[in-house]
Amino acid sequence: MEFFNSKKFIWIIIIMIVCLGLFGCAKPKVNADQNKHTTIDTISKLDSIANVLGCMFGSADPICDKKSSNQDSDEDWKDLESNPE
Repeated sequence: MEFFNSKKFIWIIIIMIVCLGLFGCAKPKVNADQNKHTTIDTISKLDSIANVLGCMFGSADPICDKKSSNQDSDEDWKDLESNPE
């Protein structure tokens, strides 16, 4: 029992705690190459990006006047209420 109270045991425990702190919580390597975006991918989406930005700032284009999904479902409910089966 004297070993557990000795300085040698305390130093072994301290070294083990430091090693666990340094190496125990390491994240595994992630392949960053899987999701590389190229310039061609970005250029091909510029039309969509321009439409979204244009509609965000209050454009009067007809492309921005799309119905939301809530309006469609409200119309469906009204149809069901007026024509019960």
